Amino acid sequence: MSWIVIAIIIAVVVALIIILSKGKSADEIDYPYRKLDALFTPAERSFLGVLMQVVGNDAQVFGKVRVADVLATKKGMSASDRQKAFNKISSKHFDFILCSKKDLSVLCAIELNDSSHNSKKRKNRDVFLEGACKAAGVPLVQVAAQATYNLNDIRKSISSFLPSLQLSKVQPAIKEETTEPTLPSDNKTCPKCSAIMVKKVAKKGKNIGSEFWSCSSFPKCKHIEPING
Repeated sequence: MSWIVIAIIIAVVVALIIILSKGKSADEIDYPYRKLDALFTPAERSFLGVLMQVVGNDAQVFGKVRVADVLATKKGMSASDRQKAFNKISSKHFDFILCSKKDLSVLCAIELNDSSHNSKKRKNRDVFLEGACKAAGVPLVQVAAQATYNLNDIRKSISSFLPSLQLSKVQPAIKEETTEPTLPSDNKTCPKCSAIMVKKVAKKGKNIGSEFWSCSSFPKCKHIEPING
């Protein structure tokens, strides 16, 4: 069999495959995807709950925002340089973005740093992101992932970007102390595990006599919050 005949046969087979594939319905096409369990990891969800408490109505919080939706390449670059610069940010994302409620302009970006940031690859990524944000004039706040957070510390780290935050009204952070529980709240739930929050009174320490919210699933969940009077 000559090469010409073989080439003709191959061309016919390829044409048939293309025709048959175009005739498939959407249900017949193989989409190799699955739904993820949640948009945020447990650590990210925990911090998001704290961040939303701190920000309140002063800003809008967005999560999992693509870096390329916040930063853009500079004008005047060649097409190839622009594409290279874009490729460096196209697959990266910020953990959280704070935006003005008035016009959704970006106030600052927030990175929640857990143990994964200790790897060499992640460190290189963090250094690049810091440099890119600095060059673009986007404030980048680094927050270490923790089991519990001090609301005062979170407020201080972002207060310069949200002048409306009133630091003078911040309640002292409450440590774990011997307490007596009262009745649970009817509508307040824990931002970490969604269990009902209960009011407790500190029996010792510098906050003795002060009321605070505590997760009803303690000690499994140790989330606590000050009660702003």
